[in-house]
Amino acid sequence: SFKDSRARFNDGRTAFHIGHQRARSKHRPYIHGLVLVIIFVAVAYSALSGGPFRSDRHAFAAPIAGLTMPGVSSSIPPADQSVLRAPPIPDTHRVEPPIPASQLAAKAELDAAQATPTAEPVVDPPQDDAFIRAAAVPTQPPKKAYEVYTVEAGDTVSSIAAHFGLSQDTLVANNAEIQNNSNFLVLGQSLIVPAKDGILHEVRLGDTLSDIAARYDVPLDAITGFVPNELPTPDSLILDSQLVFVPGGKQPVAIPVPTPSAAASAAAPASDDSPSSGGTRIVRGGASSAEGLIWPVLGPISSPYGPSHPLGIDIDGYNLGGAPIASATDGTVIFAGGNACCSYGLYVVVLSSAGVETLYGHLGSISVTQGETVSQGEQLGVIGSTGYSTGVHLHFEVIDNGVRQNPVAYLP
Repeated sequence: SFKDSRARFNDGRTAFHIGHQRARSKHRPYIHGLVLVIIFVAVAYSALSGGPFRSDRHAFAAPIAGLTMPGVSSSIPPADQSVLRAPPIPDTHRVEPPIPASQLAAKAELDAAQATPTAEPVVDPPQDDAFIRAAAVPTQPPKKAYEVYTVEAGDTVSSIAAHFGLSQDTLVANNAEIQNNSNFLVLGQSLIVPAKDGILHEVRLGDTLSDIAARYDVPLDAITGFVPNELPTPDSLILDSQLVFVPGGKQPVAIPVPTPSAAASAAAPASDDSPSSGGTRIVRGGASSAEGLIWPVLGPISSPYGPSHPLGIDIDGYNLGGAPIASATDGTVIFAGGNACCSYGLYVVVLSSAGVETLYGHLGSISVTQGETVSQGEQLGVIGSTGYSTGVHLHFEVIDNGVRQNPVAYLP
């Protein structure tokens, strides 16, 4: 019947819906899983690529002309393109102000004056050595006592001295090799050039600053006040062979001593008491044929000249207590003094007219004074043991024109 058919139809539709619902419920987890996989892949791609998804479509920066929408386009005002694109910046140029006419005229007048030679050339006033030395003196205190200058082509003693603001006497006095002939210079020769006029003194064993000042007749504070010496007080330590600059010092000059004639010498008795130049003359035999020196005292050499005793020789005086010491040369006494407690003790230095300097150390007493002229063989003092001495003896040195020598080579 119709009712039975309708009932079966409804039952079939209900069964279909129920089956469809079951099928949908059955496939829903797969769909959800697929959606989750797609989301995960999208997130992973975005994280790895560092940017959003790309598209071929581009966003419009401005409304497109011709696009119309009813009731809308009429309400949107036209876009201001100046807001979207900045106006171009025009090129600028610096405008130089015009030069005033007065400046142009002054420049033209100056150029004309420089181009036109003067009627009379300007002549520098004559400059003597004193003017050149005064102009060359440095304005700042010297930082060192001396420097070494290498002789170049065309140099002379006077030109070198003038270049450094020194007197010629200073240059000659500090360079023994040019003392005998100051006009003879060799290309490439080295010269000692002091910082100012004065003398560079090589300290000998036993020297004191007071001795050095007295020898060159300068105030003691002239030496201690010269900063490069680095000797701020009179008690400052000085060492053997140290160079000390004596500002204003002058090299002692030996005064020629007249020697007795051969006839007078022959007539004079050969005794230890014959007077000569006011002192006691001592006979010491013949003089050296090469240098003309005689032995200052006769005795064995206890310390020869050499590496272990580089200054001179020691003549033993064990059996000669109180024996007189004779001057080995004619000359001028340039130092007589010292300190009995220390170093050389009491000593005498004689400078001959030939530039040979002889030193007599450890004397028991001195019988001459500084500045006195003596003859060869004249008594200077007596042998002793003053200063740093291990016994009675004479310490004897020979310095020939600034160069220390073995005294034996100068003795007969």
